[in-house]
Amino acid sequence: MNNSRQDIVSAEDIRPYVKLLGKSGWLMVLLAVIGYGIGRVVTHRQVDKYNATAEILLTRGGGVSDLQGMGNARATAMWGSYLDETRNQIRILNSYDLIGRSIDKINDPLDLFLVGRLKELPVGGFSVLDIDVQAEAFAPSMLGKSLNLFIQSSTTYKITFETKDGGIVEIDARFGDLVTAHGLNISVALSKEVRFDSARTEAAKEQHFRIRVYNRNNRIYQYRSQMTAGNIEMTSIVTLTCSNVLPSRAKRFLDTLASTYIDYTAEARHASNLQAEEYIDNQLIEIESMTDSLAQLVDYYKDQKNIIDLSKEQAQYFSMLVDLERNRRELDLQIESLNSLNSYLITSSSNTALPPTSFLFVEDKLMLDQMGELFALQARRSSLLLDVKEGASVIRRVDSTLSQIRTGIKRYLGDFKSALEGRRDDLNVEIRLLEVRLASLPQTQRDILAMERKLAVNEKLSLFLLEQKATTIIARANITPEASLIERARYAGLVGPNKQRTILTYVLAGFVLGIVIALIRLFFFARIDSTGELREVAKFPVIGGIPFHKGVSEDPLAVRADNRSSVTEAFRALRTNLQYLLAKEGANVILVSSLHPSEGKSFVSSNLASILAKAGKKVAMIDFDLHKPRIHEYFGLKNRAGTSNLLVGKATISDVKTTGPYPTLDIISAGPIPPNASDLILSERMKPLIAELKKEYDYVILDTPPILLISDALVLMQHVDTALLVTNTSQSSRRGIRHLEDLLEQNSLSHASFVLNGIKPRRLLKYYSKYAARYGYYSYGSGYAEGYGYGETYVDNV
Repeated sequence: MNNSRQDIVSAEDIRPYVKLLGKSGWLMVLLAVIGYGIGRVVTHRQVDKYNATAEILLTRGGGVSDLQGMGNARATAMWGSYLDETRNQIRILNSYDLIGRSIDKINDPLDLFLVGRLKELPVGGFSVLDIDVQAEAFAPSMLGKSLNLFIQSSTTYKITFETKDGGIVEIDARFGDLVTAHGLNISVALSKEVRFDSARTEAAKEQHFRIRVYNRNNRIYQYRSQMTAGNIEMTSIVTLTCSNVLPSRAKRFLDTLASTYIDYTAEARHASNLQAEEYIDNQLIEIESMTDSLAQLVDYYKDQKNIIDLSKEQAQYFSMLVDLERNRRELDLQIESLNSLNSYLITSSSNTALPPTSFLFVEDKLMLDQMGELFALQARRSSLLLDVKEGASVIRRVDSTLSQIRTGIKRYLGDFKSALEGRRDDLNVEIRLLEVRLASLPQTQRDILAMERKLAVNEKLSLFLLEQKATTIIARANITPEASLIERARYAGLVGPNKQRTILTYVLAGFVLGIVIALIRLFFFARIDSTGELREVAKFPVIGGIPFHKGVSEDPLAVRADNRSSVTEAFRALRTNLQYLLAKEGANVILVSSLHPSEGKSFVSSNLASILAKAGKKVAMIDFDLHKPRIHEYFGLKNRAGTSNLLVGKATISDVKTTGPYPTLDIISAGPIPPNASDLILSERMKPLIAELKKEYDYVILDTPPILLISDALVLMQHVDTALLVTNTSQSSRRGIRHLEDLLEQNSLSHASFVLNGIKPRRLLKYYSKYAARYGYYSYGSGYAEGYGYGETYVDNV
């Protein structure tokens, strides 16, 4: 079981992540610390927000207690109706018009701030300044703009603001003067306490004041976004919540909104009642005028005609006639009301909230109940339109109900009107009979009798209207709002921002950014820094790794400087691996190259030749880099004659070789740089030259140009027994290794091996032995690409 687990998760599997932490852990921590600092600055600049709450009890249409004693089905239907009504009232509370009324009452177009070095602090007012603005007179571009105020003296101040293009506008003004320039309409006064106190004036000069002006529409949208309304479950209570940077402003708004809403719930009935009273007053004025004129006319006729009083029987007939005509007048009023009501039902729009005033004379209870239901629905429709548009589903449902009620009322109106007209016809018959009985009176007497009859009718009708007016006034006194405030606005605590969460967010963002950067570096810019990683990537064998040697500039022959160094031990290991690699008899020609310049191929070839010579082997070190030779520098020789002379046939091996630091080591430098170096590599003398060297020496090492820049190494690989491809930890990448292997496969060259150069030591792991510390090389091969004439050095960006 343990073995299988080791197979599933091995050290090689977690190596990339350990490498990630090792190379980029500091970056993750650094970015997290930077994120913490940014979070602290951001939270310091953030302005605290406070909540205020208030509660309103809805009394329209009863309440939850009305459900007691009802059947389940009816209670469910009634509860659904309550919920709909509550939702409608919440929409009204959130409506533009109702909040606009509240804003009009508050009349607070200014936001005031005291500005510090890092943040602006909202305040309810300035103790040293009195500011008066006309928000509606401001230019639209100036609404909501930060206006900075600076006191310059006890009589002058300065206004500054930023324009759209980043410029700064400055306005010098005197206290008390109206400033209308640049679309402003503002007057600023210095408070009396400061004006006559030079010390406070000097202190005020150091303060930075800032204001923002908002018009009515701006304020409405602000408060609508800051205010929420909700229903407490299973109750008719609506909870209002408002958030603001100033708790006093949130409380004041909720109190004003609640008061405005409560007044709104009684407005329709108040308006209807006042309209009825006005109609009655108009009727009374008309009747009183007629009564006065009739009384004067009767008195005049009696004085002029010497009219005697009526007999007892005639007086009784007259009294009956007056009562009948009064009744007929009342019936006429009711029929007129029905006609007005019928016209109202036919011609009025569906959103009319108030009935015709003559409707108040209808005394039928069923009719009154039906009209009350109709008016309630119309009022509800008008309320809904404050929050939704025409055509909404809830409006269509209300319209459907209104249409059904109207149809029923119209049918009932027709029947009721026919009954009233029948009663009026009967009264007309009785009136005509009494008039016949009184016809025996003289004409003048009958005329006076008719006027007295009209006078008596008007007096009784006037009394009736006065009774109706008294009833209307009493009814208005009994009108109560359909909502009540059960809890005034109160402070509900700090609600934001969550500063700890903000800081944590910035810390996590910095840490995650560090991880992202680390992963990008790992997958796209990661370098191979161990032979284990190189073996995972490479298809060709890896036969050695050379530690980093920092003393290459002083003595590039590391194996000569210290016999016990980690670099020397690494080259001994490489020598041993080569002996196994070249086990075939007669295989002794080794080519050394690299993909990029500056990877240390010349360092590896010269030290490999030296370590082989130290073992008593006869070694030839030949510089085939005819473009930018370096081998002679490593051994401290002059580059007078060498490989180029051999290839053109102007010298022999004995003419150009030089004995190196070891007796068995011969050095052949590159010689003069020819103009056609790559053509010389293709020379027919190449093959005999390699054969002659192979016979004379135990090992022949060829130092060649980088493969990426020049193809000489690929050509020479056809003449050698094995090739050592040097790759450096500072440049080697997965993409580069794959590219190099693709070049070899395309040229059918499979006798190559990798050597990893410049391996950095681990803090906890020793490389090779306890003596290994910070060795290797860094700068050898640097600047190699310069001088080849192929442009800039190739850089592997992946």
